[in-house]
Amino acid sequence: MTTKRILVALDGSEAADRALARAVGIAKEQAWGIDLLQVIDTRQYTSAFGQTGSVDGKLLHESEQRVEKHLQEITAPLAATGLDIKPHIRFGSPRAVIAFDATKDYQTGLIVIGRSSKKMVTRMFIGSVASFVVENAPCDVLIVANPNAN
Repeated sequence: MTTKRILVALDGSEAADRALARAVGIAKEQAWGIDLLQVIDTRQYTSAFGQTGSVDGKLLHESEQRVEKHLQEITAPLAATGLDIKPHIRFGSPRAVIAFDATKDYQTGLIVIGRSSKKMVTRMFIGSVASFVVENAPCDVLIVANPNAN
């Protein structure tokens, strides 16, 4: 029997913390595993606006080390409670990695993602990761509300 898995997308925000808390509750109640995913957005490391360029390897490595440490700090106490929890770091566009790649690679049955408090103008230009995931993921998606959003 395969254990159902919850994919929790993390980005260091309060919204992601709320999503993780909700996922932990579901995992404990349903005896499901959790995959913690933090995507390092490689688009922020390009050399100039609108141009493709090489990605600075040193900056990516430093980002990866910070993310790995952060994931370990989250994973260790949760694993100590008996949860089946696995941390993952991926590179690329967060929306595509969450909606397409990770769900396939980790046999995800449910994605839990926090709704950010980005203002409408920001969402118009960069789009909402949550909206993209809802529209494109091959599984159920739970959006955890931000009670502080305006």
